[in-house]
Amino acid sequence: MKNLTLISVSALACIASSQADAQDGGFSASPAPRWDSADGETSFKLRGRLYYDRADVDWTSPNSAAPTDRDEYRTARLGFEIEHGPVKFVAEYDFSGDDAKPNDVLFAIDLPEGGLRIGHFKTMNSLEEQTSSRYGTFMERGISTDLFGVDRRIGVAYNWAGDGFTASVGVFGGKMDDNFAFRESDESSAVAARVTWSTVIDETRWHVGGSWRRLDHDGGARVRVYPQAHLANRFTAADYRTGAALGTADSSDYFGLELAAIRGPFHLHSEVARMSLDGPTGDPSFTSGMVQAGWILSGETRPYKESGGTFNRLRPDNPVTEGGWGAVEVAVRHDISDLGDANLGRIRSTTLGANWYLHDNLRVMTNYVTARMNATGFTESSDTIQFRLQADF
Repeated sequence: MKNLTLISVSALACIASSQADAQDGGFSASPAPRWDSADGETSFKLRGRLYYDRADVDWTSPNSAAPTDRDEYRTARLGFEIEHGPVKFVAEYDFSGDDAKPNDVLFAIDLPEGGLRIGHFKTMNSLEEQTSSRYGTFMERGISTDLFGVDRRIGVAYNWAGDGFTASVGVFGGKMDDNFAFRESDESSAVAARVTWSTVIDETRWHVGGSWRRLDHDGGARVRVYPQAHLANRFTAADYRTGAALGTADSSDYFGLELAAIRGPFHLHSEVARMSLDGPTGDPSFTSGMVQAGWILSGETRPYKESGGTFNRLRPDNPVTEGGWGAVEVAVRHDISDLGDANLGRIRSTTLGANWYLHDNLRVMTNYVTARMNATGFTESSDTIQFRLQADF
């Protein structure tokens, strides 16, 4: 609790002081406490984010009781980054659970062409996953990234961008252990790659992309997912861990396609992904897809970062800190996942969302999510209304 209190106070203090001028000696507080050397070669700054969620969940399942939690710190991260010339070091941990969990812990090195990442970071898959949750339209990402276990791992990756294209490839080991020692928590390994292309045609920004991941599992895997509400239960899992009745997943191949468009205050985003398992009888495969649309009622355009092939931070034209009303956005998303190869039928989910951007680094979110799994012999459903206060620096 002390850790969460510290992060809460730090986040709100940084937001409140985000308009502060630079102080003597190279220190400033905009939008976060930082120090810059006189020659501009070296900098140090704090970074973090805090998401506080509340939810009311109507849960129906023959396999699990209704969830009892009504609120949580979904994310409570605190860290720092040091930059010197072409080299940047980032270390950020999440303190929302009982143990501190590592997020980005890495060196990023700019090269004459492209750049390197060495450390613990996300495999390069999915526009939805590569876009920071700080900039996402909904409180939770589309189902496929959770369902297929797109995650952070210890590895090394090369990335390049130019002329509207991006390309990245990486080799990874296991996830980083849940402590402050830089070591793997398991013996799994992965290879991943992603390519994207973006251009503007007749005032519309278009994005297309694709990614792949080959994952060698350690102890098998489970195919499972929250119904896009973290305070709900997970839907019943397809268990392919060592000794499971369905067999053991030795490895898997993930393929994903991305399409997005931005025109004025409107934005569209669609993805489809397929994961095939090697090891269990029949080598089962699963497919998940989603489509979403959003409209920024206050007139801003959803930003896009061409060098990364991702969405970027929305900055309201008239933030509350300057006497305005901020920015307001409404959106809808529909997901379908086919788990027929595990006799779990289909998962269908629809999310309605509204976001109020009070400031560049502060927003309020609300989502209504209705989700249903129609499996062989039983049905699970979740209807959730949820709210989030989000601050980052």
